[in-house]
Amino acid sequence: MKRVWTTPQGQYFSLYRDMLKQPHLLIAGATGSGKSVVINGLVYTALYDSPAAVQFILIDPKRVELVDYKPLPHTVQYASEPGKMVQALEKAMEITETRYRAMQAQRVKKYSGAALYVIIDELADLMTTDRRHVQPLLQRLAQIGRAANVHIIAATQCPLAAVIPTPIKVNFDARVALRTRSAQDSRNILGVKGCELLPRYGQGYYMTPDGLTLYNIPMQDPASVKTMLDYWKRQKPRLKWR
Repeated sequence: MKRVWTTPQGQYFSLYRDMLKQPHLLIAGATGSGKSVVINGLVYTALYDSPAAVQFILIDPKRVELVDYKPLPHTVQYASEPGKMVQALEKAMEITETRYRAMQAQRVKKYSGAALYVIIDELADLMTTDRRHVQPLLQRLAQIGRAANVHIIAATQCPLAAVIPTPIKVNFDARVALRTRSAQDSRNILGVKGCELLPRYGQGYYMTPDGLTLYNIPMQDPASVKTMLDYWKRQKPRLKWR
């Protein structure tokens, strides 16, 4: 785990675009390691596509990490309260099942419409909200979502079996591991130690079925993010089809 691939600004999107193409993505790291940087980079990159191509269901237990994206026309549902978070997962499952019915009617194996990203800012908080309902919903969504173009992006500072049970974890074959609190946390997310030795900010391992690479994680300029958000907020009243 030595190779470092530096992402200059001109190649900003190549890393995040690749992450968005994965069936599901798990992001893990200690508090302050940069999980929000990755999530915001993913959302910002996705926003270069219209709401006809990209949609979000946002689950935000902390109430502060994803709230800026709530007013966007891309956002199908935003949830920060315990009951609403379960309802958001149920909404994602409803959309997935509707897409499967459409696929069956058209006799196709892959949904070709908008990509739906279910973004969970802190998986541990969600799992402790109502585990009896959350775990089977999340497991089922992870198992069948990929064919329906439904992708889960989940972040956690606690990559433990209690937070990410094996039946769920096995469906996340793409993972971002930032600095972890311990070698065991590193093993839990990647299967090997090493993340505990990363700098506190700025670097992380990106694992896909193709391999494992150490990246300098790019951070987008806040002014550019604000410009993007303001643009889509202004467009929302015009998008009558939403």
